[in-house]
Amino acid sequence: MALDLNLPSPIEVIKYELFERHNVKVRVKRDDLIHPEISGNKWRKLKLNIEKFKENRYESLLTFGGAYSNHISATAAIGREMNIPTIGVIRGDELNASSNDTLGKAQKDGMQLVFVSREEYGLRYETSYKHELRRRFGNTLIVEEGGANFLGVMGCTEIVSEIHDEPDYFIIAAGTGTTTAGLLMGVDHSKIISVPVFKKGDFIRDEINQLLEFSGLGEFELIEKMNLLSLATEFSFGGYGKFNKTLINFMNEIYSATGLKLDQIYTGKMFYALCEQVKSGIIPSGSSVIAIHTGGIQGTNSIKDQLLF
Repeated sequence: MALDLNLPSPIEVIKYELFERHNVKVRVKRDDLIHPEISGNKWRKLKLNIEKFKENRYESLLTFGGAYSNHISATAAIGREMNIPTIGVIRGDELNASSNDTLGKAQKDGMQLVFVSREEYGLRYETSYKHELRRRFGNTLIVEEGGANFLGVMGCTEIVSEIHDEPDYFIIAAGTGTTTAGLLMGVDHSKIISVPVFKKGDFIRDEINQLLEFSGLGEFELIEKMNLLSLATEFSFGGYGKFNKTLINFMNEIYSATGLKLDQIYTGKMFYALCEQVKSGIIPSGSSVIAIHTGGIQGTNSIKDQLLF
């Protein structure tokens, strides 16, 4: 069954007083509009993995995520739409399918949820653990957390190929760093600003470097690509899933001024970082910027009473 996908995703010019005052042209790549449930970078990272699933006739697709994982939600929806059995290994053995809307929806979409301790979850990159999972679940295609593998990176390079002119900057929220790595693979000269949503997010640099190595870059190419990357690590608002009234007020302000809906986990922090870097001149006057909207708006369900949208 083919998915009804809105590709290439639209690009919208954002009219906002701050950007106009500082003479910075901002466009948003609306990957959140790719699909109602499989939106943002989730389809990008899963697309080639799904092709591998079909070509090699796997029996199921197994992946990993936390309690509120957009990746788990998107994988379950793809499984439902494409009749692919899916298995989600979920961090937290105290959880169950009724713990929140994300897990409940994934189970409703047909995903088999497997709740494991945080200690066991930490083994997810170990080859021996993957062998154990295959012994338990059969001929399953194992996709890393967040789609963080070579195929996920290559799928994300398509973001750049859908844009006819390279801006001075791309800016994107970072969880695993996979989409950032894909952007770096795709660009020629644009600088990439990656906004980690984790506290002490400097580790993302090593993750991105490793993903680029897996993608086959040589030593000098790798250095050139990494020189295009800057991390904006001071905008996590306390860590993954953390937020405060300042961020919520900012999200409401952006919606009122532009109609753009952001979430408190990823895109709100990214857009906040963008505005702060424009204010400070880190992104200088005269620059052009493309902000990648990676979806995740369903994550605002838990704070709807605080939002204007």
